[in-house]
Amino acid sequence: MVDTLSNQARETVVRDHLGVDLLLKLAATRCLGPFMREEHTLGTAAAELEMPASSLAYYVQRFVRAGLLEVVRQQARAGKPIPVYRATAESFHVPFDAMPPGVRDEFLNGSRRHVLGEFTKAMDHQITRHLDAGVTVKCHPVRGVIIDLGDDARGDRTDITEWWGKVRLTEDEAREYGAALSELARKYGNDEAAPGRRTYITMFGLVPERRG
Repeated sequence: MVDTLSNQARETVVRDHLGVDLLLKLAATRCLGPFMREEHTLGTAAAELEMPASSLAYYVQRFVRAGLLEVVRQQARAGKPIPVYRATAESFHVPFDAMPPGVRDEFLNGSRRHVLGEFTKAMDHQITRHLDAGVTVKCHPVRGVIIDLGDDARGDRTDITEWWGKVRLTEDEAREYGAALSELARKYGNDEAAPGRRTYITMFGLVPERRG
């Protein structure tokens, strides 16, 4: 079941089992990405994704069956019509109540666990390069003590920035904090390769503590 929220299909609510299953699999959404940005043939999308067209064809067939992808026109090539695809909406929304039992936890927390594991492995690798750096325990007027990573004996930074814990905020402060984090994500959430760019692993968020 696919419900269009506007005539332009800017956002579509997806409740169909196949559509939900596809949208909650990162490998599938990666394959859908090129078609959401612009029209593509199977070949041009596969080239952008740097994957075999035969592998992408598996997902394209399922996207079409789920109503996430449609053929917008035919493109003649060597006397043979080649279908050109485009996503049926600019964005797709999957309500939590449309997710089968266990899927919500696996999608949300499984992804977090994966990134946290990658973050931890990368941090351990950096620490082995700066074994004389260590940690510094400092007094803090509010938190009592804080623990921070120090520079090594040569004065080199460990290339690690980390902070986690609990904070007490008013609702206005929490909104301001959340907006600042969102702005950081917009400013630095660039996954495009370019000269001088290096991949960094980052995790941040803000959520009210559960009570009771």
